[in-house]
Amino acid sequence: MEDNFSQHSEESDYAASLNRFEQMLKKNEQYFFDVEIFETLIDHYLDKSDVAKAKKAIDISLLQHPTSSTLKLKKAQFLAAIHKPNKALEILSSLELLEPFNSEIFSIKASIHSQLRQHNKAIENFYKALKLISGDSEKANIKINIAFEYENLNQFDKAIEILKKLLRKNPENETVIYELAFCYNLKNDTDSSIKFFNEFIEEHPYSFSAWYNLGVAYNRASLFEKAISAYDFTIAIKEDFASAYFNKANSLALLEEYEKAIETYKETFNYEEPDATTYYYIGECYEKLGDPKLALSNYYKATKLDAFHADAWAGMAVINEAENKSQSAIFYIKKALELENNNSEYWYIYGDILAKTGLFDEAITAYDKVVEYDEENEDIWIDKAEVVKDYENLGKAIITLYEGLEKQPKNNLINARLVAYLLMNGKVDEAIQNLIILMTNNKEHLAELIEYYPEIVNFQKVIDIIENFND
Repeated sequence: MEDNFSQHSEESDYAASLNRFEQMLKKNEQYFFDVEIFETLIDHYLDKSDVAKAKKAIDISLLQHPTSSTLKLKKAQFLAAIHKPNKALEILSSLELLEPFNSEIFSIKASIHSQLRQHNKAIENFYKALKLISGDSEKANIKINIAFEYENLNQFDKAIEILKKLLRKNPENETVIYELAFCYNLKNDTDSSIKFFNEFIEEHPYSFSAWYNLGVAYNRASLFEKAISAYDFTIAIKEDFASAYFNKANSLALLEEYEKAIETYKETFNYEEPDATTYYYIGECYEKLGDPKLALSNYYKATKLDAFHADAWAGMAVINEAENKSQSAIFYIKKALELENNNSEYWYIYGDILAKTGLFDEAITAYDKVVEYDEENEDIWIDKAEVVKDYENLGKAIITLYEGLEKQPKNNLINARLVAYLLMNGKVDEAIQNLIILMTNNKEHLAELIEYYPEIVNFQKVIDIIENFND
């Protein structure tokens, strides 16, 4: 009862102080508040993002308590928050001379240097703070911050070393476990991540977060069966861990076990609110299963939950195009492009829909956007050239393919199509030159050439070249 009374009393005092301060500002009068009350008021206004009143509280507090280091620290934090880090550092440097054993000064300095991307200075100040702190929990937080700074410097091994030491002291620290996984990911060292988490699990078999991150590492290594097994252990330990179900479903989908994936995605809804991305992935699975109706239904659910889910709009466009509902398809892909105008995949879908509906000029423009946003796309030149051939003429289509070869000289798909176009255009010698390049670089694309242009067998010179390479 005493605790409840004390809490109620503190809340009443807080409300009274806030009301009194607001009245003071309103009446333009001066009331006295002690340092602790000012701290509470400043934090209140900062939490509310009320910069103007936070500044007034700080200014008035320092008029009433000009020597208070606590309030000067608040001012430094405030200046950093309103993007005046150098002024904040000036205050902190002055305070450091007066209170060289105040760990908070160095912690705030470190955070500001981090904000300025001066990561070495941030590390230096965090270490100064660390020497002045006695509590294990506070020390652990500082060390995690030091690890963050090493990550920012791409010195992942140093970050990993710090995090491993922290985990040895407290194996249940989930923040450290996830940060270690993140470091291995940034380092692009999946093998070491798998090794570490397997060793950690041997000693701590009931760490659901370790099993989960082992699953993530296996997934990244394309070891999907092992990933699923790791997620199953995660779920066995923590049944309500929705992310484990979601990731398990992703692994099942990558194994093309779409029905199981759908069931597992749906299990996430038992432990968290339905999510647009989950509905989108369920829709993808139904699409892969050849059920466009249910795919469309789930893409629609995704957009109802999140109107900014561009992939879901694009998914609806693809399904409508496949069902020859071109106007609906155009509407949906335009919605996707409104959200992500630089997405080359959406422009490709848009180009295909436009070409299919006979809007060739617009289709070519859309394909040009694909080239602009994804120069490495190997298929776009083939599709663009095909539209140019059908809409304009064969000569311009050949020019288009040569333009593609200039951009992608190692793209043998373009060479294969170019051989066909040149033969169609009666330029046999030029076709043979490109055929020789194709056969020298990649004979496998010959099958695609023959499938696209079976009439190739009517050109004896071409047959001779092919036989020569196959001998």
